[in-house]
Amino acid sequence: RPRGPNGTRIAIIRPAMPDSTRLNGETQPWQLPSPNGGQSSSAPRPRLGQWGRPIPDPGLAVCTRDLSKWYRHPWTGRVFRGVESLDLEVRRGEVMGYLGPNGAGKTTTLKVLTGLHRASRGQAWILGEPVERCASRRRLGFLPEQPYFYDYLNGREYLELAGRLSGLTGSEAHQRSQHWLARVGLGGRPLLRLRKYSKGMLQRFGLAAALIHEPELLILDEPMSGLDPFGRRDVRDLILEQRARGVTVLFSSHILPDVEMLCDRVAILLDGTLTRVATVGELVHDSRQRIEIRCGGLDEHDLPDRFRTVLERREHPHETVLGLCDESRLPEVLSWLLAAGASVRAVTPQRATLEELFLATAESWEGTRQRRSA
Repeated sequence: RPRGPNGTRIAIIRPAMPDSTRLNGETQPWQLPSPNGGQSSSAPRPRLGQWGRPIPDPGLAVCTRDLSKWYRHPWTGRVFRGVESLDLEVRRGEVMGYLGPNGAGKTTTLKVLTGLHRASRGQAWILGEPVERCASRRRLGFLPEQPYFYDYLNGREYLELAGRLSGLTGSEAHQRSQHWLARVGLGGRPLLRLRKYSKGMLQRFGLAAALIHEPELLILDEPMSGLDPFGRRDVRDLILEQRARGVTVLFSSHILPDVEMLCDRVAILLDGTLTRVATVGELVHDSRQRIEIRCGGLDEHDLPDRFRTVLERREHPHETVLGLCDESRLPEVLSWLLAAGASVRAVTPQRATLEELFLATAESWEGTRQRRSA
């Protein structure tokens, strides 16, 4: 007991508390008053998250609500926005691509989700657990954009360490370290120290470290960075394997053809704001279809005025490529080409690629922001 100034003991009187109740899996030192005169209600209480808000749909692997992160410059005191009012949902078992230019807030989002940054406002959950709890990271595998390792260890030692830290037994960590070294193409040199790994080898090794404990959610920040075409193919195969196992994958990337090939859905982040979430098919379907016409013998002919708004011309070494944006005018264009003596070699309908759609979305967003600030 604490003592007063004259050396006498001070009695601390604590108010009587009712029996502890269990709320959202945690013992709380209070009990909410029941509306039926103090009798406990038999109706099940909804599970509540932090600050008494409902926990999101259990079918979601990742969920954020009004998530914001700001940075303050240490010298000037100016506040910079990393992410603003982000509402993102990633369903269990899907592969989602997280797209955005440099500085859009992709890495900030992933660091908040993995507990490396604390959100300035809002909430986020990983597999139903608030990201503030360590339990949210037990079933998580994470590969940062620039991974750092204890480079005095060899590959097998580091993977065994990662496995033990993730809750594996010694024998399990040893067996899985051998398996994953071989799976990422590093099994031939298990005793090579990490300081002697190339950048591509470290990237593949980081994937092995993220997967050694068989996580339910895999978060990858630029996993294709620094990889040659063969390494990119191996990473794509790994992601597809994890999706077949039912693992949820959220990854950011600047290599849009890989995103288009792998992802069930994509989320586009621009200037810290989530602008669109859709499947690749929905994005492509919403775009206007173009028709590519390859022909020869058109060198001396200019485009007629009536086609200048719908036809784009590109000269290649041995042929001319015309891009038609109005499908209804294809017969008219073909009639003109034949009348001009051109030889039509191919007529190919084309949809916009994910890269073209992303660039168009970014340019549209930039134009809208400039108009608002004007």
